[in-house]
Amino acid sequence: MEKENIRPIDIKDFKDGQHTLDYIDNDFAVINSLEGIPDNNDIVRLECFIIAVCIEGCIQLDINYRTYQLKAGDLLLGLPNTIISHTMLSPKYKVWFAGFSTRFLQRIIKMEKETWNTAVHIHNNPVKSVGDDEDNSVFKFYRDLVVAKINDEPHCYHREVMQHLFSALFCEMMGQLHKEMECSDKTGRSKENIKQVNHTLRKFMELLSKDKGIHRSVSYYANELCYTPKHFSKIIKQACGRAPSDLINETAMEQIKYRLKHSDKSIKEIAEEFNFPNQSFFGKYVKAYLGTSPASYRSRKEE
Repeated sequence: MEKENIRPIDIKDFKDGQHTLDYIDNDFAVINSLEGIPDNNDIVRLECFIIAVCIEGCIQLDINYRTYQLKAGDLLLGLPNTIISHTMLSPKYKVWFAGFSTRFLQRIIKMEKETWNTAVHIHNNPVKSVGDDEDNSVFKFYRDLVVAKINDEPHCYHREVMQHLFSALFCEMMGQLHKEMECSDKTGRSKENIKQVNHTLRKFMELLSKDKGIHRSVSYYANELCYTPKHFSKIIKQACGRAPSDLINETAMEQIKYRLKHSDKSIKEIAEEFNFPNQSFFGKYVKAYLGTSPASYRSRKEE
């Protein structure tokens, strides 16, 4: 396989695209066109979770280097770190597309056994033919409700309403997928085997979720899972294509950002909460990842 540049795509990147935005904030985006994300020559890595419904026409694309086709009624689910390339759109296509930030995912779901198994199921089955079945009717209800609220005249709680609608939509989708997996397992149609590397990644993500950014060293997690740091890093890199240090720091920063915005504690108290040796070290850590000081980040109106 030729080495090519892989472009990361996050919620904020949709603001500058050629596609048509119906709604966007820091955690969600709703789009009705895929023009420019990506084109046939692009290879992108998702840094958010996406749901795309092909309403009309056909969409062909490579997902993690395997080719899939979406026809009318098909659903595409894209996990963070999914690689998408070679996207081709039929002349008359219509799509409904929703993106969810990783911050949102960390806020509403816990990385437990059921969640991990559902994520593995999505990774192995990113395209679902829903047609006119009951699950699709439920999903269509949420989609229509989101679209109706987008078109409604906004009020002072508009953003909060949108957040709850997106949360309900996402949890409903996860619930339907888990139910589908249980039915498949009982009938023996598609029992999925999780290899040791995926098991280790799952345990790592569970620890990250419970730890909430207190421990920020690879050595800590390697020791908890009985690996040397070098071997642990190799396993995690093999399982998801990313270094564990990146995942650790991303998780820590999401927790720190949330505390800075939604806690009444002082910056010194937050630094102590996250087990930093002093406020100065905490400030340097935050600035290295956000490009600004904790106080400046806290004073921003939106983030």
